[in-house]
Amino acid sequence: MGSYIVSMKVNPVVYCTFIIRSQIEYSAIAQAAIVRCILETPATSQQRGYTDVEDLLTVLRAELTDMQNRIVPPVQTKENR
Repeated sequence: MGSYIVSMKVNPVVYCTFIIRSQIEYSAIAQAAIVRCILETPATSQQRGYTDVEDLLTVLRAELTDMQNRIVPPVQTKENR
């Protein structure tokens, strides 16, 4: 019986869990809703607090981009060489 070799391409996978906890309070004094968010990374036990949702999304976008760059390095431009 002959042997054979199967060439398989394996796609790299990186798993990371982020937990977003949010709390919204209404301030009668300021007559506004106050948003408090916590971004937690269970693997590192890191917790970061935010009162601005846009700041939270900016950091989350950066974290996800970093994860993506670990698998697929960013395209180098002539200036980066």
